[in-house]
Amino acid sequence: MARRGTGKSRTYQRDQDDIVATFCANLKAARLKMGLTQEQLDEATGLLQQYVSLVESGRHNITLTTAQALAKAVSREVRVLLAPPRRRPSPSHSSSLRICTERVGWLMPQT
Repeated sequence: MARRGTGKSRTYQRDQDDIVATFCANLKAARLKMGLTQEQLDEATGLLQQYVSLVESGRHNITLTTAQALAKAVSREVRVLLAPPRRRPSPSHSSSLRICTERVGWLMPQT
């Protein structure tokens, strides 16, 4: 078990902060994608709009039961809301990759 003041304790806190931030961002994105307001989300879950706001902003930790209720209200599974977003290559990266591939193609012997 990590003691206070050790590197492990800071790492644990950073991981905990990351998962909270990920859940919050994914919840808000899912809510907006469905065209729901925080008030509509509170009606669907029985939570107060102010509470939903605190959750989405990462200022309030929630229970698994609350996470499940929020996920259900935005038609997602909790595991989906906990998953970090997949990174897409930037357009400049994609075009650079295409150009590099074309150049390598010129250098490759034709068979």
